[in-house]
Amino acid sequence: MGNRNSFRCRNSVKWAILMICLMATLKASSQPLFPCTARIQEAYGVCTHITRPNFDYHIRDRELALTQEAGIRWVRSDLDFYNAFRSHTEFDPTLFDNVLASTEAHGQHLLGILTWLRRRPWEDPQYSLYLEQLARRYDQRITHWEMLNEVNLVRDVDSLCSRYVGSLKVAYETLKRMNPGNVVLTSGFAEVAGPFVSEFSSLGGWRYCDVFNFHSYFLPEGLIPCYERLHEYMKRDGWERPVWLTECGMHTALIENESTGFFTDLLPAALQRIGIRMSKTRVGVLCDFDKGYAALSGEESEKLLRPLCREVELCALSQLNSLSVSKIPVLIAAQGEFFPAAYFPALVDYVRRGGTIVLAGGMPFYYDAHTPDESYFQRKTLGTSLYKQLHMSAATNRTDPVTGEKLTEVPPFSGRSGEVASAYEWKPTEQSPARYLGEEHLAPGDTLIPLVTAGTEHLRYPIAGIYRLNSDLRGNIIFQTRMRASLSPDKEAEQARRVARLYLIAFAYGVDKVFWYNLRSRENDPYYSEDCFGLIHHDFTEKPAMQAYRTLVRMCPENSTRPQITYSAGLYRATWEQPNGTRVEAIWSPTQQQHVKTPRGTRFSYYDHLGNRIELKGNKLVAGGGVTYCLEAKK
Repeated sequence: MGNRNSFRCRNSVKWAILMICLMATLKASSQPLFPCTARIQEAYGVCTHITRPNFDYHIRDRELALTQEAGIRWVRSDLDFYNAFRSHTEFDPTLFDNVLASTEAHGQHLLGILTWLRRRPWEDPQYSLYLEQLARRYDQRITHWEMLNEVNLVRDVDSLCSRYVGSLKVAYETLKRMNPGNVVLTSGFAEVAGPFVSEFSSLGGWRYCDVFNFHSYFLPEGLIPCYERLHEYMKRDGWERPVWLTECGMHTALIENESTGFFTDLLPAALQRIGIRMSKTRVGVLCDFDKGYAALSGEESEKLLRPLCREVELCALSQLNSLSVSKIPVLIAAQGEFFPAAYFPALVDYVRRGGTIVLAGGMPFYYDAHTPDESYFQRKTLGTSLYKQLHMSAATNRTDPVTGEKLTEVPPFSGRSGEVASAYEWKPTEQSPARYLGEEHLAPGDTLIPLVTAGTEHLRYPIAGIYRLNSDLRGNIIFQTRMRASLSPDKEAEQARRVARLYLIAFAYGVDKVFWYNLRSRENDPYYSEDCFGLIHHDFTEKPAMQAYRTLVRMCPENSTRPQITYSAGLYRATWEQPNGTRVEAIWSPTQQQHVKTPRGTRFSYYDHLGNRIELKGNKLVAGGGVTYCLEAKK
């Protein structure tokens, strides 16, 4: 483990003033959890497909010139055996030779992903012979080898983890025999959650790797429990290794059927149906900085609600017990299937007192969790067990009385019920399937008003509607069960906001190298996520994320001290020192914009996440989802 004290910036009076101004009331701070360098060393990487002829092989030099210019030192691509081998004795290295010539010409390191030919490694007794030829041919030219990509996603293999550990041992021993300086990475495991990584640790797979490697597409802040969970496995089983994150990022696929219309069209109509004029109403939004819970982010609230209602008020979870129904008669309570169950009784009481809650996606309250990311680690599946307390229910009799067919997640019919004057509807698909709610638990006086229904010709249930309650509960519940509904049409802007956050959080927790997936979007299908993860478009025009990446490399260049992150009430701050002594603070608030006091003077300069200079008015900056960089020049 590196010297953790070296991760902190050296003291100075000015820097102390900055820390006092910006870091009051902090509750938590990061520390490296894995063996790592004290300073950033060749930490920036990107995934490419330059070794694949039907992808980027023929434009590899153009891509590598771009990564070189951006300050990226590592590229990652597959060493597909079928591009070089016909058998373990028939080896044509031409394609790989050409790729290595290009990477070396542009000053790039290649992280090669090992694959197989016809038989998976654990099925092929001659697998080591392929590795010997590759290691011999590219000795000291390829120094880092990743043993398979996302092996834990392989299906229909018994004892998969133990089989993989056996193959990893073969690869490790073969590559080390060819050159002890070869560095072996585990497969980029797809997420740390789930039993595979835990089993890998228990089986001692770490004995056959130099670097532990994983992938994650969580929100940047959702990666923190990933690092903590991995650290727990290491402590439990008595080992440690450097950690690389060789895939992370966000796609920018177009939204075929976005769901903003629920808020801008259906919600006002539904409120009108129960006698509430949205334009005259103060609408509350559960958005808790400290707990990390947000039914809508502040940005989404401003965009979707502010133009339609009298006022929007963000409410902490702790306010639910005393939330005034007369002052805030409508509360946006959830957008997905997760909700912290500890606050559910207070939510029920709000409805009991006459409040109207809005549940805007999936089967509400299905998981006891504050955030979607958290649900992978600490979630408790509640299913529909809480519904009866709100007089809600899942549809039970889902068999068509005429055909005898059961309702599916993609039913043949869906559409508006005509109960409100709204144009909003959605057709359930495999990406956004139907979830049906019913009236089994209604009490005398309660009614269920369908707004959008789905099902068969003879049987339909609400997938959006209003529970109008007039029993011991006096309020209303407006819902839609639409799954994976996007509220962020400007996905390129959001992608750019995440770049620095992903890297800075990883660096702060001790990850040595981070690779964005990927450099170039293919965009054969602009609605297909896998085609749209790139920092640049297929024609090399750049997304804002590419500029955000350049800005990050410039702000936290080679040999900068490892960032340290402090956070409280939804506000994150990463601090480090550049090699020239310039001290840098990156500030962001992923859930809601916040005003933050800042020092002023000619020694301090401010830049947004795209590198644009910010001229502050007064002594406050607005912290949002994109980092703001504060630079203090060296004396």
